[in-house]
Amino acid sequence: MRIAFVIDGLQVGGAEKFMISVVNMLISKGCDPVIILLSDRKALIGELDERIPVYTVLRTSKYNLSVSKRIKDIIKEKEIRKVFCINTYAFFLTKLSFLFDRETKFYLSLHSTIPDSFKVYIQNIIYFRLISRNDHIIFICNNQMKYLQKKYYLSSAYKVVIYNGIDTAHYKPNSSLPKELSILDENYRLYPDDKVILNVARLYPEKGHLEAIKALAILHKDYNYKAHLLFVGGGDPDYAHHLKEQVAALSLESYVYFAGNQTDVRKFYCASDIFTLTSYSIETFSLAALEAMSYGLPCSLTEIGGANEMVVEGLTGALSKAKDPYSIAASWHKLLTSVLNKKKIRNYVVNKFSSQRMLKEYYQLICSS
Repeated sequence: MRIAFVIDGLQVGGAEKFMISVVNMLISKGCDPVIILLSDRKALIGELDERIPVYTVLRTSKYNLSVSKRIKDIIKEKEIRKVFCINTYAFFLTKLSFLFDRETKFYLSLHSTIPDSFKVYIQNIIYFRLISRNDHIIFICNNQMKYLQKKYYLSSAYKVVIYNGIDTAHYKPNSSLPKELSILDENYRLYPDDKVILNVARLYPEKGHLEAIKALAILHKDYNYKAHLLFVGGGDPDYAHHLKEQVAALSLESYVYFAGNQTDVRKFYCASDIFTLTSYSIETFSLAALEAMSYGLPCSLTEIGGANEMVVEGLTGALSKAKDPYSIAASWHKLLTSVLNKKKIRNYVVNKFSSQRMLKEYYQLICSS
């Protein structure tokens, strides 16, 4: 089975890691996937099976429509009849050259939900109009499907929900790595008894890092709980500088740390007490949150996307209101002062959100349609 995957790039991110797991699975089963990148961002290319061909189709502008023809040329040259697009922009650029093609099957895999601007909302309206009745839309949680169907009137096409999954054998507590913060860079100035709140997300405003910093100040002042906040992830340098200015303004320099991009985040899960995401848009069904729970970490998530399909209050974590530092701080305090069963948290992920289950469902969908 030949199938093309089209994605913006292979930068560090959940959608990118998801795609890599799917294409690696397909080639292991004797299929013939190829990848078409729309940028030269390739930080994760080393995680791909080396047998998978990768084509880069660079554009001179966001709407350089000649890119569509170049994508189609690759697909036709390889005699590919199935095309799997990650998110709406890749789908739009690819589908433009296939508008009158009834033989090529398209799969649109959606990894974001709430648009972060009115401009993105208008763009999505245009992108979604290219969906035909023969196309498959793959949602990664039920809340996302309900929201996008209502927001963009997605009445046609075949729709399916396949929850994200992670390799629970890879993200597994290691008895040889106890909670000793010395496994982290000594520059973090942490001690074994310090309580650490971990956030793994790209440094972009919609991820709510600013609200997290404000929540930490509230946790210190209103709850008298001196926890530390550790950000893992890279992104916009100007935004990162702004965040550090806010940290200084709130006199939190000794409690907030920026670890930047990391190729392996497992040591951070080992060294943390709870995990948090404070996003107010974009976030749909976080792989990082699943990874954290696979380590038995309670999760505090803002209630957007599929957060309430992932977190079970009192079992795996707590939910908070997006853009509300007081609500976020309250959820942190609740988890830091509670005793949740780490084994039950991990078992919940193993039983419901494993990569084996997810990949099996994708394989069945692609092969049967």
